[in-house]
Amino acid sequence: MESEELRDEEKKDKKKSIKSIILIIVIAVVGVIAGTVGTIIGNKFTHKTEPKTEVLEVEKKYNKDEVSVPLEEFLVNLAEGQDKETSYIRIELSLLTSSSKNAEIITSNNEVVRDSIINKLRQKDSASILADQNGVNKLKEELRDQINKDYGSALVREVFITNLVIQ
Repeated sequence: MESEELRDEEKKDKKKSIKSIILIIVIAVVGVIAGTVGTIIGNKFTHKTEPKTEVLEVEKKYNKDEVSVPLEEFLVNLAEGQDKETSYIRIELSLLTSSSKNAEIITSNNEVVRDSIINKLRQKDSASILADQNGVNKLKEELRDQINKDYGSALVREVFITNLVIQ
């Protein structure tokens, strides 16, 4: 009799443990579903689309038809400064043009571009580039103007300095 009671208790314990396991699984599944739904709803109401407006502002600045033409590195001696020391500049540039046709012109007449840039850089001293707060921006404008002058047309829209070392 006692063994029957033990068996009955074991069966009841097994049923209780199975029910407990099923209950835990159901609660876990409901919790995961509730968390997922809550996250989706929360993200929908809290996230704004402000980054898209910033991207639009960048897109307005440069036209999609414009092409950037990277140039090989320049290593040029600069003019003597007030300290009578000769410095050199190592610079890498990219030129922004209004069309792929202009990019082809720059690529095919690379010598004219390089000559214009080297001649302009040889006239500069390190202080004129580095000492002034707008020295680098002035240099970019002067390079653009010199290239366009030597070509005889507004071929280059903007000059980007991608690497600059003066020593």
